[in-house]
Amino acid sequence: MMDSGRHFRLSPLRWAALALFTLPAMGCIPRGFHATVLTDAEIIRPPLVRVLLPIEGARFEIRSDARCVIRTTKHGRDLETYSTADPVTVTLDDKRFRVRSADGATLAESAEGVSVHPADSTSRIWINNTPYFGTIVLGAKPDGSAMVINRLNLDHYLTGVLTPELGERQPDEFEAVKAQAVASRTYALAHLGQYPNASYDLRADVSDQIYVGASQRRDWVDRAVFATTGEVLTAGGHMIEAYYHSTCGGFTDAIEDIWPKKARAYLKSVNDDTACNWSKYTSWEEVFDQATLLAALRAYRDRLDMPPVGDFSRVLDIRFEEETPGGRHRRMIVTTGSGRFTVDSDQIRWALGRPSRPGTILPSSRFELELEHGEDGSIVRAVARGSGYGHGVGMCQCGMIGRARAGWQYRDILTHYYTGAQVERLY
Repeated sequence: MMDSGRHFRLSPLRWAALALFTLPAMGCIPRGFHATVLTDAEIIRPPLVRVLLPIEGARFEIRSDARCVIRTTKHGRDLETYSTADPVTVTLDDKRFRVRSADGATLAESAEGVSVHPADSTSRIWINNTPYFGTIVLGAKPDGSAMVINRLNLDHYLTGVLTPELGERQPDEFEAVKAQAVASRTYALAHLGQYPNASYDLRADVSDQIYVGASQRRDWVDRAVFATTGEVLTAGGHMIEAYYHSTCGGFTDAIEDIWPKKARAYLKSVNDDTACNWSKYTSWEEVFDQATLLAALRAYRDRLDMPPVGDFSRVLDIRFEEETPGGRHRRMIVTTGSGRFTVDSDQIRWALGRPSRPGTILPSSRFELELEHGEDGSIVRAVARGSGYGHGVGMCQCGMIGRARAGWQYRDILTHYYTGAQVERLY
């Protein structure tokens, strides 16, 4: 490839040759791999994943560590393809993209899609000052806003997941980092294709796994991903649903006791002993005044468009029915001035919210609630005292770290939390 010019158009033949050279290095995944039975050597390289990035706006500054290829499309066909070593600006207007060079020259316009491909698998693409491995793909949503997707190999994806999930870790916690690498790899693979008709597999936020691209690279993360290359958790010949959470508070819970999902033999209640006791969420307290409690419960019902319960100007009582084996509430019953409604299991956290951090949810559904009533019988103050942070299903991350500090190996940590599962190497 010539380097004498700062950017130049590629012919279709040159583009095909480049694709043949770069795409195998990015890996591939067989169509319909999600939830399949594991067989010999179905995957020989890290699979490709597509991650929806939380990037908004209509103007994007894009550059690369080295020369990159910019490809624009319209009606599903190539419009223009350029190679450049300079930054470019991509703007979106009326569902069409325009690409401009650093000197303001228009490279392409009226494009329905734009993709930016790195020169090689070690180069990064920067979009709005955040670096990413792999390819950046821009498209327009039906409402006209931009959709930005990062397409990259799974192991590069993991390097952008482990640091925000675990924070900074110490050498004696390295086995926990390896355990997280296996769990996160399994989660990603088991959730490919989870969004029907979408052009992405995973979201870069808590709805899947927090992902920050290559902006928080750490040597110990890279080493953990490499040390567990291709390893996933399986049960009965299938990859498991490797859910995890921050702090269990002493016990995890079975998936069917927390969410309306069918039981999984490897997602049962597990006694964590004191492994996560070092977490700041071993115990917590949240205080609700009358207005805060009423506003939280009203807002929850409004979000779910629940039918009215008559006079909802007062909350007279809140009580709970049953507990899970892990000590979490199965059902909350709220009595108002003229009716009552119920909230089940993990949804209790959303219904009550967290007064100390408005806009967030209660740390855990593992708590006791102390109520104070006024003269008219309504609740004027409530104090929730609990333990744990997160839904409580699967692996407890703070317990995982505590066990690593105690000398546990990552495979033993994983099989402790995922009962009956085993670690297998997939690629």
